[in-house]
Amino acid sequence: MNRPKVKFYTDRHSFGVSAAVVLMALAIVFRAIGCWGLWNDRDFLIMQIALPIAAGLLFIFFALLCGKKVLWLTFLPVAMGVAFFILKAFTFENSVHMILCIVLYVVILILYFCTVFAIIRTKWLLVLVFGLPFLYHIFVEDLAALRDTANAVTFAAGMQEMSVLCIMLSLFFFSLAMKKQIKDEEPDLPKIKGPKVIAPPPHDAPPQEDPAIQVPEEPAEAVQQQPEEQE
Repeated sequence: MNRPKVKFYTDRHSFGVSAAVVLMALAIVFRAIGCWGLWNDRDFLIMQIALPIAAGLLFIFFALLCGKKVLWLTFLPVAMGVAFFILKAFTFENSVHMILCIVLYVVILILYFCTVFAIIRTKWLLVLVFGLPFLYHIFVEDLAALRDTANAVTFAAGMQEMSVLCIMLSLFFFSLAMKKQIKDEEPDLPKIKGPKVIAPPPHDAPPQEDPAIQVPEEPAEAVQQQPEEQE
């Protein structure tokens, strides 16, 4: 038995898409503020400023205009964002943390690909891989960084971390906004109307006169004069 096809789509007027777009816009703003004045290094400019900002703008564009029919186009900005996070992970001092983060980013990319192309028939795995890392950042990494008074968090680092949190939360809401549409395997064929059959009138019925043909009536005077002429 063939399984019906599944397609995921989003409605740009839904709360989830609106929240995702606003959070991604905030992520772009926080990234620009946190990296302000750090564009002298060409590699940092390309990998840590231009790449995430371009990915965020492209995501907003596709989320607003393409989510209804071609949701899979959002895979491109997500792939760009994953590339940004992987490049950022190479700057971590702890090698174990770096490897775990890279593995997580690759898993996220694979799950996103499989979801928007309907290879995986559920969105909830995607919701988890965006929601759980967000909670880990908040309650483990960020709280620990705020408690470390010896190495106070700088304003630039704080803005960059806010940008990362907004990206994860944006994709979390976008995943929640995904809706599943089930289609049959067989394509819909065009409907062809059958010929209209007109039943013939019954044989014993008197023939119907055509209203378009009118027989002229004889004058009344001529009808009255006929008997006299016969006499």
